[in-house]
Amino acid sequence: MIKISKLPFVLLAILIVTAMLVGGVFIYSLVTTLLSIILLSYLSGRSVYKNIINILWKNSDKVQVGDKVKVELEFYNSGIFPIPYLKVKTNFSKRLTGEQEQDLIYSIMPASKTMIIKEFTCKNKGIYQIGYAEVEFGDAMGIFRWRKIFQTDVSLYVYPKVHNLKSLLIPFRQNFGTVSVNHSAYEDFASVRDIRKYATGDSFKKIHWKVTAHKGEFYVKNLELNATADVNVFWDLHSKNYVDEYADDIEELGAECAVSIVRYALNNNMAVSLYAKENHFIKLSGTGIARYPEFLDQITKAQVSGDTLVWDLVKREAQKLNLGATAIVITPQLDDIALEVLMGFKAKGIEFAVVYLCRSKDLVNNNVEALKQRGIMVNTLSLADDVRLVLGGR
Repeated sequence: MIKISKLPFVLLAILIVTAMLVGGVFIYSLVTTLLSIILLSYLSGRSVYKNIINILWKNSDKVQVGDKVKVELEFYNSGIFPIPYLKVKTNFSKRLTGEQEQDLIYSIMPASKTMIIKEFTCKNKGIYQIGYAEVEFGDAMGIFRWRKIFQTDVSLYVYPKVHNLKSLLIPFRQNFGTVSVNHSAYEDFASVRDIRKYATGDSFKKIHWKVTAHKGEFYVKNLELNATADVNVFWDLHSKNYVDEYADDIEELGAECAVSIVRYALNNNMAVSLYAKENHFIKLSGTGIARYPEFLDQITKAQVSGDTLVWDLVKREAQKLNLGATAIVITPQLDDIALEVLMGFKAKGIEFAVVYLCRSKDLVNNNVEALKQRGIMVNTLSLADDVRLVLGGR
């Protein structure tokens, strides 16, 4: 693409008319000189357009939020004409770098190159096309301005931060997988944690008879607590719930929760299903840690662009779950509809836990306490909280 300054051509037209009316060697020499300058400017610009080369280098293709990335853009002028003015614009979005993009201006001599180095910390998950660069250059006289776009298929995958959960504070009932819990109903008599002296109220079923006979006093077994679980994660991607200045941070927090919960569940051999609604409906199910990359890619690609309330999604999909299934809802929106939906499913025997995403715990939401009072587990997670502590309890 080329832009042309009208002033030199207006001046050339005036000189030509003057030469035709007045004549004279001097006037004709001015016409010839100006015409030569215009022609040389055009030819040099055309040559630069053909001979400027862009090469992109990066230190990684796949990173995690919080990682530093270094990208190098190299522009090489392989022609015979210098580039006195080169403005470079890239498409490193503010969502990726956290900084507003700025145009950079350079000049390049023939058979020379210039290097643009961008080093930044990845701010948000997603798949970013970084192989785009737009350059604008012109001749020394400012007669012509050329624009050239370099676009190569170079992507940067930024995965959400994954928190290594040692436990998960949600209720489990159903017979899939194995996970520690804190309720005596799930004591595993085949798995002994340690041994202690008998205390009033202990069940005689727990007495360790061999140790009791050896010590001459009663000793009981402390048993491992285990339950089984089928985990269903509902992730809120409704666009109207992410609209304020903290929207990107809260979205990122939700992605961290989703991917951390999924990884924990798969690592403990639970059957996991992920539900979300962006431009299209997302449902991904699997068992075993080998399926984790699929969930990670899906969560990375997902965008806050849905038009369906997460509670409508829960109503539609949770009714298909087996009795005693466990479901987790990750959302920044808790309203009266949420209260109605969750209590309805609790009455049907489906256990729900809610991860409530918020900017700050100072912002009161009365529905949080209302749900807790009705026996629904709600973990409030603010931007200042440690995800591992809130989700795992330690």
